[in-house]
Amino acid sequence: MKQGVDGRRWLETDGGPFLLAPVSLLPSWTGYEGDYDLVIEATDAGHSECYALPGRNVVILGDEPLRTTIMESRSLIVQWIYSNSEDDIRVHAAELDLDSIAWSEGPVLECDGSFALMDAAIPGAEATAESVFVIEVEAGKVRVDSTEVPLAPHCAAKLHRLVLASSTPPARPRFRR
Repeated sequence: MKQGVDGRRWLETDGGPFLLAPVSLLPSWTGYEGDYDLVIEATDAGHSECYALPGRNVVILGDEPLRTTIMESRSLIVQWIYSNSEDDIRVHAAELDLDSIAWSEGPVLECDGSFALMDAAIPGAEATAESVFVIEVEAGKVRVDSTEVPLAPHCAAKLHRLVLASSTPPARPRFRR
């Protein structure tokens, strides 16, 4: 599946948020054919940050269609809020001291070893190598922590990191090549 090599490749949605789910659940994700209604209901109820869908082992990364990449060297999911260029986001995110950031602890998911990151509106059965990032992690409970940070003047991003629920400091997931 398509990978973001330190922010050099980006995914976009058709106007909705991104889904993070165990790869094994993709065949059951119906996207615009049904499950996306749950995303819309949650957004209408005021969820605008990273949140889990009730009764589902999936996380929605906010309510905005922000361009998104992964930075393997930093073990981060990076969402572009504003910047003059992809290079600005990549360079400044690479220099950021992750330990100095105030992270919001997010929802916990059960994972069997790999997550898919994709447009929440796409049914899992229709996902292609060009529309998905795959992130490998240790099997078990994984928490999705998030923050919104200014990276430089005229440059900001939402960052998400995956933390093994039993690890301190955060585990560094492996990104599949």
